[in-house]
Formats: sequence, structure tokens, C-alpha cells
Amino acid sequence: MARLRRAKSRKGKSHWPRSDNFSGMIDLHTLPSVASINGARIKAMTGDNSIPIPDDTKIILRAFRAVADERTFHVGFCIGNRERFSAIGIAVIERLTIEEPNAPIHVVPVVHEEIAWDLVLRHMSSFTGKILLFAFPNSDVYDAGTAEISYSKQVRQFDLGGIQIGPLTAKQRRAIRAQKAAILDRPEPPTLYQSNDVALEDLPCIFRFVTPAGKTFRTAVWNGRRDYAHIPPPEIARWVGGEKIAIVQVASPVGVDRRSSLNLTHTLAADFDGVIHWSKDTTTYRSIVKSFVRLDLEWVTPLDLPNDWNPEVVILAANE
Repeated sequence: MARLRRAKSRKGKSHWPRSDNFSGMIDLHTLPSVASINGARIKAMTGDNSIPIPDDTKIILRAFRAVADERTFHVGFCIGNRERFSAIGIAVIERLTIEEPNAPIHVVPVVHEEIAWDLVLRHMSSFTGKILLFAFPNSDVYDAGTAEISYSKQVRQFDLGGIQIGPLTAKQRRAIRAQKAAILDRPEPPTLYQSNDVALEDLPCIFRFVTPAGKTFRTAVWNGRRDYAHIPPPEIARWVGGEKIAIVQVASPVGVDRRSSLNLTHTLAADFDGVIHWSKDTTTYRSIVKSFVRLDLEWVTPLDLPNDWNPEVVILAANE
């Protein structure tokens, strides 16, 4: 068991999480198309002249200016993964960078269809950067992660003229589902292309919950990518707060009934004020996040702590 300890600050009182969960409305304002993003531009960006789009065709993109309380950012939706995107996804990236030329793009790969919308809503509710991009592996997950934008009670859409778009009715939603079910020959996922303009930065996945003993605290999940090679950032302890924090290296996905990570967190909560799950690889990371989302744990934002905050941090190993 590896340990990393730093002296605790004895000055002042402990810094505990503020009330930081988001329960407001998210407004999505459609970004207008621009003449420079057409078929010719997409072929130039991807290096693929075989893409069947006429050169002078303007492209309609799923790209928005988002307003959530006092936060304003830009958000896009496309098919892709962390590093590679469809031709339309490359165009979405181009459109977002026109709005924020010098801002990094934070990519959220969404791979689980059953929690796709939950992840989209949670990230939009907590994002504090400038550009947020959701990438989906295929059309089914894409639909699961974007369909509820058109009828969620927590999202309002506005057209190019600033007029609010009314939500889909239950009848319209049933018709769309029936139409989708009737398509037997599902399209193959599109070709993906490399984009050099995307900052490979992970967004915090932070949860707050109450243990069986009645203790309220935070836990976060960090993606180690492969064999813990992706080192957690220095500010990761600020995600959970408290005076004593455990960073746990988790070597395998969540076990039966999604309980292993939750049980581990409950156990560590007896001795720590916050717990960070440092997953060995992306598969384990996604498994933990999926389990916590499906358990409906509360999603919260990073803490605002003073500069001299100096907790004790202990690194542990689990289920090797």
C-alpha cells in the first residue's frame, strides 16, 4: 500500500462542501451556420475527398450557445470518441472554435446508451469551461444522449431568431420511436477522422451521498487510461474537499449488482473526508461512473477552497 502524506493545516476550521448541486434551467441557443463550413471545408479538414457532400453545401450542425444560471459556454454533439470524430463532428469542432478561438475543447465520450442522457445533462449542469463536446460511438447512443433535449423539463431550445422551440409532444415522441424501430438495416458508424484541435482533458465526475452511518461526503472518479499512466492533476483533491482524502487505485470494473465501488467508498468514508477512485483504465473508469449514475448519486461541481487549504492525502490500492 503506497502512501503520500502532507502535513495537515491546523489553522481555522475544516472546509466542507457548499451547496453546489445545480437545479436550474439550461438554455440552448442554436448557432447559425457559417459559409466557411461547407462540403469543401470538411473535405479539406479530414483529408478525404471521397466524402459525398457537394463542395458548396452548407452544413447544419448540432452546436449551441448554452446558458445555465450565470455560466455561458458552447456545446456540440457528434459521433466520435476521445481523439477521432466523424466528418460532421470535425465540422462541429470547427464551428465551436469560431465562437471561442483560443479555448480548449473538453470532450466527453458517452458510450452507454442507458445513461447517455443522464451524463449529458449532468455535465452541462456542472461545466465551467468554454467549449464542451459530447462524442457518441454510434447513432443509437447519439439518439439516447440528445433526444431528450427536445422534451426535457430542464432544457429550453431556441432557434436562430431567439424564439423558444416548443417541446415534442408525447405523440410526436412515439412516432419517432416507431419510425426508428421500423428501420431494420441500421447505418454503419461513419468513418472517424483525427482532430488536432481537441484538448484531451477529462472533466470531473464528482458525486455526493450519505453513508449508512449518516455521514455526508464526496467521491470522485478519475480515468487512469492505461495502467495508471494518466496521473491525476494536482487540483484533484479539491474535487472532494475535507482534511483527509483517500486516492484509491482501482484495478478492475465494478462487480455484481454495481455494489463494489459503492461498498468500497462506504468503507473508506469511516476514516476519510473524501474518496477519489483512480481507475486503472478507461473500461474501469466507465464502469464506476455508470454504476454511480445508475445508483442516482447526486452530481456536484468542484469546490471553491482557499489557496492555503492543505489536506492529508493517502494513496491506496484496491482489488489488485
